[in-house]
Amino acid sequence: MQPHPSDAKGRPLSDSRYNNYLRNVQYATPDNLNARILLHAKYATSSVGWWEWLHGQIEWAGVHDVLDVGCGTGAFWSSLPHPLGEARVVLADLSRAMLELATGAADQQVAHVSGVEANVQSLPFDDESFDVVIANQMLYHATSPDQAVKEIRRVLRPHGTLMASTIGPAHLHELFDIEQSIFHVPRQRILGDFFGPVSGLAALRQHFASTEWRSFDDSLRCTDVDDVVSYMTSTPPGDRATPEQLVDLREETQRRMDAGGGVLTVTKETGVFLARCA
Repeated sequence: MQPHPSDAKGRPLSDSRYNNYLRNVQYATPDNLNARILLHAKYATSSVGWWEWLHGQIEWAGVHDVLDVGCGTGAFWSSLPHPLGEARVVLADLSRAMLELATGAADQQVAHVSGVEANVQSLPFDDESFDVVIANQMLYHATSPDQAVKEIRRVLRPHGTLMASTIGPAHLHELFDIEQSIFHVPRQRILGDFFGPVSGLAALRQHFASTEWRSFDDSLRCTDVDDVVSYMTSTPPGDRATPEQLVDLREETQRRMDAGGGVLTVTKETGVFLARCA
């Protein structure tokens, strides 16, 4: 659950190596992302689902051109409550595998969809190309969030909107505590520190006329150890656990679940920024 995987001595990888890691390791297939999506979908306590809530944050009337940057598997589009009419949707991601999945998912709900391999810090689009840009749980992966926000603002039209969902520093801290007890890795800045409800606000205010944060009220009540372990082994340091560490990880997770009467309650700190151009 660290933003930058580290080398054997716990040093963060360089920016270029991190992008290569995202493209060729972390998101080379959908397996890691699906393990994380499963935990949230299966154990969320909110009466409203994440995707349903997220769709409701955008006013779609009058929207013609949409960019989804860091589109992942395209779950945002496959879960749309109704087709998006004649809108043109461009999906962008570092990973070709993700783009193939996302375009297939969006094709069922969107009239015009295309996919482009792109880095959010250097978008291959003309100025003022889009009415809406969606950045769902991804700006904390940018090696320079400020540059990423600047690029997004560049490609938005006057009166355009950025919808950027993200997490706070307390997000899933119970899982981080379990990891620390097993792997004893140096604590690095977590994702919510890079671009979260507080840190993200500063970057957005430099480039947008107005910025609003909306919290999503939710938590997890996990009852299956295997699902929790699958989540923790989908990112560093769990993805390179030794067989012995995997045993310890499962036993520690089970111990904490037993202490909670068969339930591991996990904090969620998540929500969405709506940033609007002048």
